[in-house]
Amino acid sequence: MRINRIINLMNTVRGNKIYLLEMWDDDYAVGEYGWHLGELELIFRRPSTLELVDGLADLISEGLISSKDVNSIFKDDGVGIQFAHNDDESLIVKLTPVEELPDEELEPSEHTNMRKLFDRMDRALEASDWPLVVHTAASVFETLAKSIVTNPTVQNQSLGSWFALYRKHSTLSDSILDEIKSIFDKRNTEALAGHGSTVDPATTEKEARVMRELTRTIVKLERELSVISPQFSSP
Repeated sequence: MRINRIINLMNTVRGNKIYLLEMWDDDYAVGEYGWHLGELELIFRRPSTLELVDGLADLISEGLISSKDVNSIFKDDGVGIQFAHNDDESLIVKLTPVEELPDEELEPSEHTNMRKLFDRMDRALEASDWPLVVHTAASVFETLAKSIVTNPTVQNQSLGSWFALYRKHSTLSDSILDEIKSIFDKRNTEALAGHGSTVDPATTEKEARVMRELTRTIVKLERELSVISPQFSSP
């Protein structure tokens, strides 16, 4: 019953139907136990960030989970969210400013080139060279794609010519992949990013800094999801 309540609270946050748990002969069917345990493992993976925080707040308020436990997990994972209670015991959510969050290091060895590219991107930001940020972000994504698509025939080719193959092998959502493609294509159209030009670059400082953070986040996400889901082998 407790698991059923947790599942239904999370489903309610996402606007999904609740699951009616019924007893048979003073007990639950064996299948109910299997379904609920499996659903419990997935219920915290499906929501968006806002849905997850909203759902966790409901679970804490209902006494189904401990804010102390949630805060401990978030802290260990470097998530800038903490739950707390006001003097009137109402639950509040505290957000850690982005600038105070640790800048997570990329994996060594496998991502040596990635590390060099991010160092280059940071130097470009320091030099206010926004087109170079665009160019480097595109190079990061091309390097990432080549680490996912292990087919040796693509290693010396531009990502634009085999992006559909990367899309097939990637664990990222279509919307994120569309953003990667947009940044990669921008390298070829932005003045001074991929080609010389007499036109002033259009990329602003804010756009360049957002692109840097977005690029790091996407690389981290692709790396983590590829560990959960086995990579396909290229034909």
